[in-house]
Amino acid sequence: TMASRFRHAALVGKYQAPGSRQVLASVAEFLTNQGLEVSLDTTTAMAVGLPDYGALDAAQIGKHCDLAVVVGGDGTMLGTARQLARYGVPLIGINQGRLGFMTDIPMANFRETIAPMIAGDYEEEHRTMLEGCVKRPSGDEFDVIYETFAVNDVVVSRGASAGMVELRVDVQDQFVANFRADGLIISSPTGSTAYALSAGGPILHPGISGWLM
Repeated sequence: TMASRFRHAALVGKYQAPGSRQVLASVAEFLTNQGLEVSLDTTTAMAVGLPDYGALDAAQIGKHCDLAVVVGGDGTMLGTARQLARYGVPLIGINQGRLGFMTDIPMANFRETIAPMIAGDYEEEHRTMLEGCVKRPSGDEFDVIYETFAVNDVVVSRGASAGMVELRVDVQDQFVANFRADGLIISSPTGSTAYALSAGGPILHPGISGWLM
């Protein structure tokens, strides 16, 4: 079934890469020609300076945009996904440079790939994410001092401690194990695939450009 057209796209870029300003300008112009309103995320806008387009922070993107186009690599995609996950904004990744598994649309032919997606011809792929938080005891309660989403993994590390740390793992209030280790990695399906790949293991990849994350 054909989904409804998108109306307002946020454009996020890896602006440190050489030639990024021209790349982002060409993507923004293409999206505008497809009938979309285009806004840059504030950090990208400050870095590249494309005055024809407005700038929105993550909360404003969540409120006003129904699509985010991420130009860069998987690192840029991971960071953007963490920021926008709570708002349910779908992401399209255009790869600028090396091979990307989530930014799987090559820069060279992004127009032919994205045009049908904007018209509604796409498959939506949902990714399981993790939520991590750090709590410190405060009297009888715990204060949450940091919390965030993760696409790949949450790492509990020994930090500056010289020795190993002891970690207790519970799943839904059920005790699993105590570990003495340098740390512990809790990984999502996306992250565990990345670990398998880096260790020389197999990988299953859609192999189709034009997936909505």
